[in-house]
Amino acid sequence: MNRRSHRKLILVVLLIVLALQLTIVYMFASKQQDKQSASALISKEKTKVQELAQKAVPAVVYIQVDNNKAGSGVIVSNDGYILTNYHVISNSKNISARLEDKRIFNAKLIGSDPQTDVALIKVEAKNLPTIELGNSDFVEVGDNIMAIGNPFGFDFTVTTGIISATHREYGPTEYRDFLQTDASINPGNSGGPLIDMNGKIVGITTFIVSDVRSGELGFAIPINLIKTIMDMLIKNGKIERSYLGVSLQDKVELDSNGNGRIIDGAEIVSFDPKGPAAKSGLKEGDIIVKINDKKITDSNTLRNYVAYIPVGNNVEVTVLRSNKEMMFNVTSILRPNF
Repeated sequence: MNRRSHRKLILVVLLIVLALQLTIVYMFASKQQDKQSASALISKEKTKVQELAQKAVPAVVYIQVDNNKAGSGVIVSNDGYILTNYHVISNSKNISARLEDKRIFNAKLIGSDPQTDVALIKVEAKNLPTIELGNSDFVEVGDNIMAIGNPFGFDFTVTTGIISATHREYGPTEYRDFLQTDASINPGNSGGPLIDMNGKIVGITTFIVSDVRSGELGFAIPINLIKTIMDMLIKNGKIERSYLGVSLQDKVELDSNGNGRIIDGAEIVSFDPKGPAAKSGLKEGDIIVKINDKKITDSNTLRNYVAYIPVGNNVEVTVLRSNKEMMFNVTSILRPNF
């Protein structure tokens, strides 16, 4: 090998070594940058949770009643309206609400609704801290949320998690349309707020399903339903629900192989002879697909929607009958006490 070729070979080797060194330096720098970015993101999320907790906790109250039950509540107006659960204050003569700043107020029951497990109480005070009501219709599975309450008497406890599911129909109340969360919720959390990352209430925690082996699931009443209940309680001190007088079931459609599929709508099974729907022209077997402009996906959706139509209103009921759409008018009446 002549001297010129030898020099060229050495130059090539040096260039390769330099390229490898630069690649290693770049990869190390990129990894460090990724770590710093991830760390910054975690730090930002942590700071966000801390900020939300600092703003929200002062508006959460520790509720005690004369039968030694205890729970949580949340102040929703600066003049003292507090949302909580019916089961927290039921059968109680004396209710007190303690704030994080140690102030204790006697509370008056404005009204309650056992069928949704909502209660509204009020304390005589001004300029109280509050949490703004959000919009639970915009809540989606996977959304980050925060729960605040007093589990097992450990007051003003903050936990975080996500929305695990929406429109859950499982539960102890008659009207069921719950948000499900994996945030830690325990006895004493009942009545406390479920808060989104904008610092607004999207639900009120109400019950848990727990298992020693598999953990627990938390459920909350959507705030949009609670808004309707709260407005009625402030105005009338009681809940008035509309009633059409139909018994319903979800419709299952079978294919040629006998496999079933639940289709959208609610099938009329029978009528209350004293109810308004009995004289409207509707028939057993009709599948209700729309109430006014509300699409009906199942019997639970219909039941929840009709309940809060103002009593005495005309209700447009759209049904499928022999695969044809038909519309009937029904005047809602006050739901009887069964």
